[in-house]
Amino acid sequence: MGQSGGKMPGNLQLAKGEPRPKGCCESPKGGEVNFTIDAPGRGSVWLYLLLPEGHEGASTLEGVDSSGGELYVQLDPSTNKTGDTWHVKLTLPGGFDPKGAKYMWILDPKLDQHGLPEANAVRILDPCAKCLDSRYAKDWNKRGGPKFSPMAVVPDRRAIYEFDWQGVKPPNLHLKDLVIYEAHVRGFTRNPDSKLQDWDATAGTFLGFIQKIPHLLKLGINAVELLPVYEFDETACPRKNPENGEQLCNFWGYSTVNFFVPMQRFSSRDRIGAAIVGFKTLVRELHRQGIEVILDVVFNHTAEGAWGEHFWHSWAAIAKNRYYILSNGQDTNYTGCGNTVNANDPMCSDWIVECLSYWVDEMHVDGFRFDLASALTRGNDGKVSMDPLLIKKMANEPKLKRAKFIAEAWDCSWPDGYLVGKFPSGGPPRWAEWNGIFRDTIRCFIKGDEGKKGDFATRICGSSDLFKHNGRKPFHSINFITAHDGFTLKDLVSYNGKHNTCNGENSGDDHNNSWNCGHEGDTGDGGVNHLRSRQIRNFMVALFMSAGTPMILYGDEYGRSQRGCNNGWCQDARCWFSWSDSEKQENNLMRFVRLLISLRKQYAGIFNREEFMSNKDIWWRVHWDDPYNYICYVLHDHHATGQGYAGLMVAFNAGHEVRCCDLPQDKPWYRIIDTNLPAPKDICENEASSVKITSQSYVMQPYSCIVLKTYSDKKSIKEYARTDAEYGAHQDINRHMKEVIKRRMSMEFTSSTGTPHIQDIGKRQSNEAMERMQSMVRMRSLMSGAFMDAIEEGESLETKKEEAFQPPPRKPSREQVQKKPSKLPLPAKPATGGEGAKVIDTDLGDKRVEAILYPDGAEGRVLEVRAKGFGGGELIFHWGLIESFGAGWSNAPEQVCNASWPDKTKTFPGANQTVFSDAEDDGFRRVMIPFPRNVKVKAVNFVLHQPPKGWHKPGHQDFTAEWPQAESLFSAAADRATEAESGKSVRTTRWKVRGGNLMGVGAVWAEGALVHFVTDLDTELMLHYGPGDAYNKWVFARSENFRSAPEDGVKEIVVKLKPEEVTKKFMFVLKFPGNTWVKDGADDFKLWLPEDESLVQARLSKEAEKEAKAQAKKEEVKQKAQKMASNFDQQLQQFRQSRPERKQSGKIHFQSITLSEQAGDVDVACRRAGDGFVVQITGFLHPDKAGSSALLHWGVLNDFRDRHWHCPPEECLPDGSKIMDAKACQTPFELDDGILRLDISLPTSTMSDGACVPAIPGMAFVIRVPEKDKWLKCEDGKDCVAFFRDPPAKQGWKGGWQEQVNFIIESETKWGHMTLMHRYNNCRDMIQTWSSRSNTGEAAMRRMPSWSATFNKDALRRASWSRLPSASLLIDPEEEKSEEQDDELWSWIFVWQRFSFMRLLDWQRNYNTKPRELAGATDSLANKICSVWKEYPNIRLWARWTLATIGRGGNQGQAIRDEILHIMHRNKIPETKGHFYEEWHQKLHNNTTPDDVGICKALLAFLRTGGKMEEYWKAGRAVEKAFGSPQDIEGCVDPQDRIFIVQSRPQV
Repeated sequence: MGQSGGKMPGNLQLAKGEPRPKGCCESPKGGEVNFTIDAPGRGSVWLYLLLPEGHEGASTLEGVDSSGGELYVQLDPSTNKTGDTWHVKLTLPGGFDPKGAKYMWILDPKLDQHGLPEANAVRILDPCAKCLDSRYAKDWNKRGGPKFSPMAVVPDRRAIYEFDWQGVKPPNLHLKDLVIYEAHVRGFTRNPDSKLQDWDATAGTFLGFIQKIPHLLKLGINAVELLPVYEFDETACPRKNPENGEQLCNFWGYSTVNFFVPMQRFSSRDRIGAAIVGFKTLVRELHRQGIEVILDVVFNHTAEGAWGEHFWHSWAAIAKNRYYILSNGQDTNYTGCGNTVNANDPMCSDWIVECLSYWVDEMHVDGFRFDLASALTRGNDGKVSMDPLLIKKMANEPKLKRAKFIAEAWDCSWPDGYLVGKFPSGGPPRWAEWNGIFRDTIRCFIKGDEGKKGDFATRICGSSDLFKHNGRKPFHSINFITAHDGFTLKDLVSYNGKHNTCNGENSGDDHNNSWNCGHEGDTGDGGVNHLRSRQIRNFMVALFMSAGTPMILYGDEYGRSQRGCNNGWCQDARCWFSWSDSEKQENNLMRFVRLLISLRKQYAGIFNREEFMSNKDIWWRVHWDDPYNYICYVLHDHHATGQGYAGLMVAFNAGHEVRCCDLPQDKPWYRIIDTNLPAPKDICENEASSVKITSQSYVMQPYSCIVLKTYSDKKSIKEYARTDAEYGAHQDINRHMKEVIKRRMSMEFTSSTGTPHIQDIGKRQSNEAMERMQSMVRMRSLMSGAFMDAIEEGESLETKKEEAFQPPPRKPSREQVQKKPSKLPLPAKPATGGEGAKVIDTDLGDKRVEAILYPDGAEGRVLEVRAKGFGGGELIFHWGLIESFGAGWSNAPEQVCNASWPDKTKTFPGANQTVFSDAEDDGFRRVMIPFPRNVKVKAVNFVLHQPPKGWHKPGHQDFTAEWPQAESLFSAAADRATEAESGKSVRTTRWKVRGGNLMGVGAVWAEGALVHFVTDLDTELMLHYGPGDAYNKWVFARSENFRSAPEDGVKEIVVKLKPEEVTKKFMFVLKFPGNTWVKDGADDFKLWLPEDESLVQARLSKEAEKEAKAQAKKEEVKQKAQKMASNFDQQLQQFRQSRPERKQSGKIHFQSITLSEQAGDVDVACRRAGDGFVVQITGFLHPDKAGSSALLHWGVLNDFRDRHWHCPPEECLPDGSKIMDAKACQTPFELDDGILRLDISLPTSTMSDGACVPAIPGMAFVIRVPEKDKWLKCEDGKDCVAFFRDPPAKQGWKGGWQEQVNFIIESETKWGHMTLMHRYNNCRDMIQTWSSRSNTGEAAMRRMPSWSATFNKDALRRASWSRLPSASLLIDPEEEKSEEQDDELWSWIFVWQRFSFMRLLDWQRNYNTKPRELAGATDSLANKICSVWKEYPNIRLWARWTLATIGRGGNQGQAIRDEILHIMHRNKIPETKGHFYEEWHQKLHNNTTPDDVGICKALLAFLRTGGKMEEYWKAGRAVEKAFGSPQDIEGCVDPQDRIFIVQSRPQV
């Protein structure tokens, strides 16, 4: 530091440090600072420290002056590393305060001549930093200075340890009691009309928010959900508002730079740690007033995305493959923001949990709303998991015990990413969800869409169809109408479509479900404004008078508008809260919302529910069959006592008719709300001011709602319920619930009773067997209960198509009514100046398209496009102007559009349309477009459109009419590139890309390869490349951007490859603006590299050297093994004799295992060690089996009933462990004379009874011997398993048919699951048991078809109200009970086989099932079900459904297996393990499934036809996406059979 960069001050000492806590941490009393970073796979780690100029503690360091300085600290891996965590501690001299000192990390740098990292080494921002040196509030969106490139800063320890909470504790409110207010810290108070004290310093900050807490209290808010308050770069938006030139910014903040640091620009003071203090102060003051704080967190992606430019490095520079989900080395985009966080990687999930714990423990926040939470369930392969590692860690983290978790249960991948109603909890039901279905249903119903009545009823009752099945409650549904993403409530009733041109882009979804009430945008029409006012109040009533947890958007309480912008992410002032407008609505809409929230709290027994509504809670006064959106119901509060409340009547008239609401007589009714009335009559101030209704009905105006209440004593409540129920005895809540269930189930049946698609099957697979069984229980309950009651004989399962209501159009004014013009003659064609050049001449089957380019005589061009064979209907020329090669479509200038023939061209965003003329004498229809010389044009791209759905183009590309180009400088650049590589082996390849030229020059020599690309594509361009292997697979992938070449209009890039990276071909794709990826047709671009003798010789020399070392090592091991093998039996006996000593140490658990292949023994002992547990694995292996090294390939088991492997937590991994995938890791043994030793540390978990047990229930493992290519298991051939806890007591099924149901559960959850054959056989036996019961007497007679035909029992049930004496005689209660039991068992059988059919149950692959045996089991079960269908009419529906789930494949699999065997014999293919044909032969022999048959049929069809891909897809259409194209085909082996041999092995 000081004058000598990198020199350690004498009074600054280094120590080992601790691996936790993460990031930078100063001791509470000062004097020490600990630094950590997780950096897996790194060999050299440096800590870079920078003392800023003028630092107040500089004088206390030896050799440092006030000018500051820098220091490089290299960490020693032997002392400063624990697992993948590097750590170091600095001991500070007395009096030195480190706050404000900056630091960064440097990983694996190149060193300069002084032994320090080079100046250009990448400096990495600490992902766990608690403070940054970024800008403060006064610099919001400041441009023109240095680029945003923050450094981590040592925070002020007083902000961390000494903040005064003044004894204020978190409110700890129940989720059901919350009223959530979604707000933006800056947007809430930045408006000058906020009238804050010290406005210049506090507006838009944490401290400014505090001054507006009284507004929240007045409304009745008790929870705020803050949009991102983590550090983000608001300047990461380069665009300007095209309407007014305003510089836009990243206002929302959904691009996090650091997740531990509060947003510096929300701090009112420019001091180290001021943002921390400001945020804590805000939390304290909100808690003081009983308001909880929920943070909107964005762990699904980071600002370090693939889109946009950033000048800092963090997660990707540390371990990109651990922090992000990658595909072929590139970022995946499940979030729509350029990357996706790999949240279920063990290291990444630990980092997320650490961050959440910091905000709860240190910052006292009360919960989190997780943005695009479905992305957090995705594994390393991008697939959604219903048991993600992160969610389980969050559930088990003690510091997060009091935190509330709210999921935005979707991401940008549909449909697998849409998890509303099924988001995993990782333990007991805990997660709440943004109910997007509630939002959409309420919007559609209130604006008058027909067919939404039943869904509306379900939503206001708590959405039990979404949340009840997995044990959750109504309050787990976060109900909302609007949120930050989309229209505000005012805009929802004022605009039909988005108006986002202010963003400088056409961003944002336009699926708004909005209605402008007759006029788009602001209007002075009093009628329209009154209708909008009613609709806003209707939405508010539907929100706050529904079961669930309500949430409103800031500003909706007064009618905040974003002027039609439904994607305000980059709008600042447009999204500000207007306090002056709020004051204007104080006695209007503000009053309505305030009193409505108060009304909800007054009747908390109804709305703040812990259970879903039933018939005793809500009485429906609805005609469900009426499509008109009128609904009325009465809510009852069971907590009412004495002369208190007895009922609330709520009615919505969401249509354009006047409706009368009939009131139950002999009850006094009082009006609380009528949204049609002006303020203050729209809602009563209190019960005393409610208005009594004297008539027997209440007239409701269109698009309005009412809330009435009645009073009665407790004694008359039951009588009231009875008399009101007579209004519609058949219209209870069960009816509309059954309708919802029936619609949902019918969609599942119609999609699953046909031939299954493998790609659909894969999406439905689950990893947890017990969770699948719980799903079966839920499904069975639906099927045997309400759903069956709702199905009437002959009733269709089709659902009525819902059509959105559109109000009658207004009559046009006289000025708007015009006579239809008579047909005018066509104008003259544009003049041409000579003979044209044909640039397109294409046949499309029986159609033809030509394009001719004429000179116009004035250095311009006239494009004529003519088409033949398209009939006489309307034909449209849909085209776009290409101004530069590689650019997208653009609109033509107005002068071009007006001069087109036969009619003027119409323009749309990014495209133009011109209508073709009628056919002329030559049969062609024509369009002519003149282009003056001042119009910049390279080409015209187009397609032909025949309304409504006909689109015509050549293959997958648009038509391109290219203008002749002047001599380009591209040729000169290409020549220069070729000359630069002279003297090397060179190969040159050219391509035509989007109308431009691309040339690649590949040069190879002894030092590697160099590929030089030049192009005249005038656009931003990225090269994504990698060497390709023999099967066109990328060895690795990298990306670089093209740069400007010395020649004008030309770009170039030079790529260098090391000798070991060079293959025969160089593969690449190109990325254009707009995230558009371009290939060479359907395949990647390929540049074949030349062969070079010097490179070959260099490789051979290295390989020979490597082989010699390996051979010497092998010989050494062999000699050692021979020496030990002579007395192996004696040594093994000694190992076993010492077992009692090891067993004594394993007081928690001990197990001895004999390995397969007589390789030896392994002992597993678990004992208590300090605060945790240690698993000691000791083994003795035969030297011939063990080689010189052995690896423990292991995973943890989370459940005694589930033997699926899971990757161990990172804190359990011993040194040297390597994570293989999401299921397992490998750890090397210490091997000494055949003795294996390994210790594994386990954390502690506390049970409900206070006992301490290992946090991991058990483990499964095998021993891998790499040298011998062996996997050693138990002697029975199964994986080795050890459990460290006592198994829980078994809990079986408590319903009917216990023995059979428990058999299903036991079979499906035990080790290995069942084969398909065994499942079919067991199902057949179960049906046989059922049918073998007594077939005599009255029960058998009643199952006869003649009995059902004579006495229609369903009709008798429906007529039971008439109390005919004959009804009870014909319906036997014992028969009813018997049929219920039949339904009970058959619902289990159907759901069991349906889950098997949908691949939600595993098929055992290790059992040797012969195809004919499987075919026999299939036929036997099918025949049994058919016989049951004939004999028992009462279960025919069940039998038909179950029969539809039985797949075929056994006999066909045997035939295909035989044909594969013949192919192998004819072509002399050896039956060796690993060969493609042998693998399929064995697979079909061991366990044929219907999927295998489809795959092999397609492959055989492909082979028989000599490799015709169309035959492959034709034969295997159902498995197209699941299996993909066959791999490289090389050589015809047998011309007679025309069989090609596939050398590669696909994933099976």
